[in-house]
This record gives sequence, structure tokens and C-alpha cells, in this order.
Amino acid sequence: MGPRESRWRNAVLALILATRFADASPRGTDINGVVSIADGDPFTVIRGDELRRGARGVTLIAGDIVETGPDTFLVVELQEGCLIGIGPSSGVYFLSRPGVATLIVLTGWLKADIRTEAKSGTISVLGLRLGIQSQQAVVLLHADEHFDAIFDEQGSGTLLLRDTAATHIDKETQPNQFFVREDRSEVVLQPHPSADFLARMPAAFRDTLPGQPSASSRSPLEPQRVRKVTYLDIQPWLTLPRDWRAGFITRFRGRLKDPAFFAAMDAHLALYPEWVPILHPKQGSEPR
Repeated sequence: MGPRESRWRNAVLALILATRFADASPRGTDINGVVSIADGDPFTVIRGDELRRGARGVTLIAGDIVETGPDTFLVVELQEGCLIGIGPSSGVYFLSRPGVATLIVLTGWLKADIRTEAKSGTISVLGLRLGIQSQQAVVLLHADEHFDAIFDEQGSGTLLLRDTAATHIDKETQPNQFFVREDRSEVVLQPHPSADFLARMPAAFRDTLPGQPSASSRSPLEPQRVRKVTYLDIQPWLTLPRDWRAGFITRFRGRLKDPAFFAAMDAHLALYPEWVPILHPKQGSEPR
């Protein structure tokens, strides 16, 4: 065998080995969904470091941040047939985690009709103070400025408490239970939703989320690019708990080339100290 054939054989062998190792490596649970219903005001999607405009039929993927207007109602059909309803004036981050598709609700309303199989993992719906994880349930989460509220409408799940940098599994939930937690307070359990919760609930959430069987079979649509994000676009998300915002440096670092973005980040560095060595390398080594 000549040198050329030997190099070719080695290259093929290396590719096969790399593919096998890649297949064996741990992966996150990718979130893929299609917006099957988009009523009311337009909504935006932050994908990568771009602000995009969403519409009915667009695909949503892990890493997307969805923000709705005051009169918006969305239904997202996930790859396993789960339905996610996003209410008005809401912000939801589609986070990928090993074995668990995770939806972070920074503010507003989310209703999840969860229908996964054991082999498909679970879905977590998390606020800053309280969350729930399940494979078969219908749950609502309302994230307010001062508290999170969860209503287990059907099925059961695992209640998740958020403290410091860790998410702690606490207890199993039952249908019709209602949980409220204010900042770093104990969880308050009630046998049914409060009158205030029901009064503020979006009207569309009072009924079963409407599915669109043909949504997942349509040709995928990309959200329309509008512009690069500004500091104000992402400021609320930059202060998420550290483990949730992991990867934001890589994602948004390129925006530091914009003097206005750099100046705004620099003025608020106390809120996200991991950016200090990025903006001012001489003050410390960069995080790995």
C-alpha cells in the first residue's frame, strides 16, 4: 500500500472513530417546536445574537428566547406532541439540558400539556422561584415580579424549588393542587387555585390547548431577522441564575464590538461578574 492509500485509510478510520465517540457522548435534550397558533400582537424571538420576528408556522429551537406582547397568545407544538401555550406579556427561554427539555419563564404565563414517554425524558417548566417537572401532566405557571404560582391541572409531577445556583427536587404534586412561592419563602400549598390567579389567567388558558395535527408536517419557517440585539433586548436575561445563563458569553460576546453595547455592559458589570475578564482582560483570566 502506497503513502496516498495509507493516508486515505487513516483518514477514513479517524472519521469513523470520531463519529462513534460523538454518538456515545452525552447530549442535551433538544427542544424543537412549531408555532401552530399565533393570535394577537406580534412576538419576537432572540436567536443567537439576533432579534427576529415570529409568526405562525415558525420553528423554535433550543436557545431561543420568546417574548410576547400584551395581547399575544401562542401555541407551540413540540416534537413529542406536547403543547406549550405562551400567554401575553411573557418571556420564555427554551433551554436544553441533559435528559430534560426545560422552559424558563422569566415573566408572564405558560401552560404545558406534557405528553412524553419515559424514553423521551421529561419536561421542566421553571420560574425563578418555583417549577414543576413531569412526563404526563397539564400544568400552568405564572411568573410575577414577586412570586411564582403553579397549578397542577391534570396528572402529576415533581415540584422544583429554586435556591441559589441549584434546582432542588422537593415533592410529588397531585391534580388540582396550587403552589405559590415568594422570594426565598416557603412554598404555600392550596387545594385549588386562588381567586386572584383565576381572575388574572389568560382566557385562552381556561380551555384545553388547541392542537394543530398538521403543524409538525409543514415546511419549517425561520423567524424573520430584524437586527442584532441591543443591551436592552437581553438585559433581563443576563441576570438569570448562573447555570441558566451559561453560554451567554460565547453567544453575545460579538456584540461588544458595538460601543453602546459595551458601555451598557460595562456600567452593569456588578450584575454579571463573569463578564469582567471579557471586558477588562487585565483584571482576571477568562472563564473556561
